[in-house]
Amino acid sequence: MIKPYYEKSNFKLYNANCLDILSKLPANSVDMIFADPPYFLSSGSFTCQNGKMVSVKKGDW
Repeated sequence: MIKPYYEKSNFKLYNANCLDILSKLPANSVDMIFADPPYFLSSGSFTCQNGKMVSVKKGDW
């Protein structure tokens, strides 16, 4: 079993790739999944923010 990142008596918090961890959790044990992927925003191009051209290259994920 994967060790929780943070744990209290009524919940466990995991910081992991969901594709790696979900199959290892007990059935019906997940109430919430919070994901923060890059959503393919790192196209290597530019955008305009506050009147300035800025790179949207966020590196490899």
